[in-house]
Amino acid sequence: MYDVVRPASRSEVDTVARILGEAFQNDPVNTWVFPGDEHRRSVHPVFFRAFTEAAFADGEVYLAHDHSAASLWFRTDGGESPEEFLKRFAVLDEEDFERLALITELLGTHMNPAPHLHWQFCGILPAAQRKGLGSAIAQQHFRRLDAEGIPCAGEASTADSARLWRRHGFVDAGEPFGPPGGPQFYPIWREPQG
Repeated sequence: MYDVVRPASRSEVDTVARILGEAFQNDPVNTWVFPGDEHRRSVHPVFFRAFTEAAFADGEVYLAHDHSAASLWFRTDGGESPEEFLKRFAVLDEEDFERLALITELLGTHMNPAPHLHWQFCGILPAAQRKGLGSAIAQQHFRRLDAEGIPCAGEASTADSARLWRRHGFVDAGEPFGPPGGPQFYPIWREPQG
């Protein structure tokens, strides 16, 4: 198995943001936080740039060699406070920011307190989806995490995504949760294996 992603450099923040923006254009969480296709398309570059910069500061950023996918990971020990993190998104309009703040609070409330690496986003461009790239990226990441004995967690944004990640060693880590009338998150956890 070859490596399909590599650590991104800070000079590639806009490339990563563009990939994630396109990959999550129709994601249930993003359609709730940023309603309206055109609005979401215009806000995503700013939103994902802020997220990518946060991951460079407190986590890990990966980019596929062919620029078809990107992923963001966050460390759970140390790093920015939730308030500092949300300041990165101050450029959003008030309603978008309020929905994002609610999601951030919910995620914080449901986060596993054990130290782990948090898989925040794994985005694949639409033309590259359903071809095994997500599985290849997962296998590459998990080889390293298993070798280093690092558990990881995340929240799938659909039941289908949760099923996909279960094939890679994740287990359900609680009941789905979400904002009233909004999307559901499916918490997942993965212990190091092997």
